[in-house]
Amino acid sequence: MRLTILGMNGPFPAPGGATSGYLLTAGEASVALDLGSGTLARLTSLTPPEELTALLLTHWHYDHCSDVLPLIFRLEACAKKPLHIYAPADESSLVRRAVQGCGKIVLHDVQGNSEFGIRNSEFEVNGLKVQVFAARHPVPAVMYRVAHQGKVLCYTGDTNTVEGLTDYARHADLLLADGLFTEGTWTESKPHLSAALAARLAREAEAKRIVITHLNPALDPVTLLKEARAVRLDAVLAKPGDVYEV
Repeated sequence: MRLTILGMNGPFPAPGGATSGYLLTAGEASVALDLGSGTLARLTSLTPPEELTALLLTHWHYDHCSDVLPLIFRLEACAKKPLHIYAPADESSLVRRAVQGCGKIVLHDVQGNSEFGIRNSEFEVNGLKVQVFAARHPVPAVMYRVAHQGKVLCYTGDTNTVEGLTDYARHADLLLADGLFTEGTWTESKPHLSAALAARLAREAEAKRIVITHLNPALDPVTLLKEARAVRLDAVLAKPGDVYEV
């Protein structure tokens, strides 16, 4: 599997940046993980978006799905077959309503249970085996665990601590984890992990690699990386354009 970072900011982009979005390719599969603001253009520079195998959304907050709106126009103009989108059900989402009205999209509702081992959704996309687990966020949100030929990528989307989080990430070859907060700004009631907690998750889950993402432009990345590396020396922060072989 190959993971390309399209955007890694949240909840708003840095100057010239983009919010959450990633491209995962393996074999015949080409899958986007989230599609936040500014990511569609970067995706289009790598592959025609109408040729994606699927789009997996962790939730319907705008910084994870806003570029689905212009994607609808692209699909209506260029797509020869419907795009399959997997996402948690959230009736409050205006973007989800727009998706439901597009004849070039097939929407699949997914759910995850917070207790590890109980999965409400599990599916396959062109050889990629996808397991869905519940995240802890203010809106319905999920985490994805994707396996291909013995390799595992775990993408947390947006979450704070949640039951089963360590088991979800167990032995991942690459853990792409929400780590927005510094230790000084994180609390148990926040909607995201801290960079240090993301690194601790990687250590406790024995993940082989940890990439920390969903970086708030208002928070100092030097501090985030320092706090993460105090826990896990090989921790890195996601950067647009970075490519990881899983």
